[in-house]
Amino acid sequence: MKNHNTETERNIMRSQQRTEPGSVTVEMVLVTPILLMLLFGIIEFGLIFKDVAITKQTTREGARTAAVGATTTQIISQVQASAATISPEALIIELKYRAYSGGWPSWDAAPTLGNIGSGETAQNNAVQGNQIRVQVSYPHQLISGRLFSSLADNHDSQIMTLTTSSVMRRE
Repeated sequence: MKNHNTETERNIMRSQQRTEPGSVTVEMVLVTPILLMLLFGIIEFGLIFKDVAITKQTTREGARTAAVGATTTQIISQVQASAATISPEALIIELKYRAYSGGWPSWDAAPTLGNIGSGETAQNNAVQGNQIRVQVSYPHQLISGRLFSSLADNHDSQIMTLTTSSVMRRE
């Protein structure tokens, strides 16, 4: 006596194994571009986030150095030294400070940080209690070519400017 369920299961499996000739190729052609775009997107965004993390760390290092009264030259040197895997020469560094006077003025109106004194007594010109902002911009080169060029500042240059800042109070 034949087991009817076993034969039915075999027939179902055989019908599932049959495919149209070339259907695997067509499916691969449809799916491969999507998978490649996903792969390049993961790589590109990973590199962007790495550069953002590094520029954020450089701003923290610079703000901490500025908060203890270092000169602008020392602050810029510290920012550039803490740029681990990115080119320190490519960093655009902006140093500003502002004082509270019935409200915080906009950073756009804030003066640029400078130096007072000379030699061993030199320090930045922010007084105790002022907020000091270190802003770093970095031109990140997109590696995926035109695939994600809509993220770039200029579609032709394929450069995305990453900007981070840190604010600390002058001690």
